[in-house]
Amino acid sequence: MTHTGHDDISCQRLILDKLLEFEEGTMPPGERERLQHHIEECPPCVQFLSTYRATGRTLRMLKPREIPPALAKTVMAFVRARSGKKP
Repeated sequence: MTHTGHDDISCQRLILDKLLEFEEGTMPPGERERLQHHIEECPPCVQFLSTYRATGRTLRMLKPREIPPALAKTVMAFVRARSGKKP
C-alpha cells in the first residue's frame, strides 16, 4: 500500500479497495497496520469507517425475512463488484 496523502478521492479509493479485507481480517498484517495508521490520522476515513460499521450493525438487527431477497442479492453483488471478488 503506497497511499500516504489524505485527499478525498485517494481516500475513497483506498477505503473501497481495502475495506472488506480490513474488516474481515484477511489483510496481510503489515498492510493492515499501515491502513490502520492511515485511518487513525485521516478524519474522513475515520468517519467513513464509522458509518460503514454502523450500517452493518443496523443491517444485522433486521431479521432475514424483513430483507427482500432481491435487495440482498443486489447488495451482495455490489459489494463483490467493488471488492473485485467473484460471486
